[in-house]
Amino acid sequence: MEKLQVLEALYSNISDTMAKCGFAPEYKDGMKKTGAPVYERGEAVVMDLTGEKGVSRFVFSEDRIHLLFADKDAPRDDDSAFTKDTTYLFVLGEYTEKDIKSIAVEVNDYMTETFVVKKKIPVKTKDISTVSRSAAKSGALAYDPITFATKLSAIYPELKEAITANIAQYGEFLCEDFFLTHANKHIEATIRENNPQRMKRLFNIICEIYEDGTNEVQSLIAVTALGFIENDPALVQQIMPYLTDSMLEPVLEVSKRLKNSKSAKMRLENPPKYKPPKQKKKSFLDSLMGGTSGIQQ
Repeated sequence: MEKLQVLEALYSNISDTMAKCGFAPEYKDGMKKTGAPVYERGEAVVMDLTGEKGVSRFVFSEDRIHLLFADKDAPRDDDSAFTKDTTYLFVLGEYTEKDIKSIAVEVNDYMTETFVVKKKIPVKTKDISTVSRSAAKSGALAYDPITFATKLSAIYPELKEAITANIAQYGEFLCEDFFLTHANKHIEATIRENNPQRMKRLFNIICEIYEDGTNEVQSLIAVTALGFIENDPALVQQIMPYLTDSMLEPVLEVSKRLKNSKSAKMRLENPPKYKPPKQKKKSFLDSLMGGTSGIQQ
């Protein structure tokens, strides 16, 4: 496929969602007013969709498809008035229509989450409070398990209902139960599939949460969410390019210990039954790492 064909195929998979989000194809003068509004600009290929909410621009340059946004009155001649938002990898000659559809799923999810206002259904549980990125990056707060779960639900929408049900059942968010029962199967499926786009999106969340997270959420990631790897050479090879330097040693060490320790594996697969919290205990990651994970909260 050529770049032009890639964006045309992408448009056919996102046009309905873009319309629901308030964006219609913007055709340049002389273009046929049907199909994808795709045009060449030097070595790049561009596609614009516009509406009252602004302009969504897709730019396919080299092996990247960039999604940019600008005000509806922004000049279109170049990208100087646009803000780059998201980037998707697409290597011509290697990637196929399956990869286009995968990117389309991500675009559709992102646009829906960003621009479609959904009717909120009242939930008879305490409010779900998450940690904002600005608070985590400034050091004012650290990411916690409920924030991790909520960010994952942007990739796996079916987890949203599971989060609410978990809180309704226990009166608080019981993260071990949520991940073992619901989230882990999605994380494992993505890693085993090893689709670069999905892997990048998943590990962008995992790494961000880990880097600025509490000890509890770091243990949750290294042990509960990624524990299934169990030092499998193929899976280790797949995840290593996505791990940050600070994650590498704890995640791989836990993976080895879960592989070699039957008791640790049994504890992971069969956590103790829920009891209301009394006092904070040493995390599972700490015990696996010999008493301390070496991670500061």
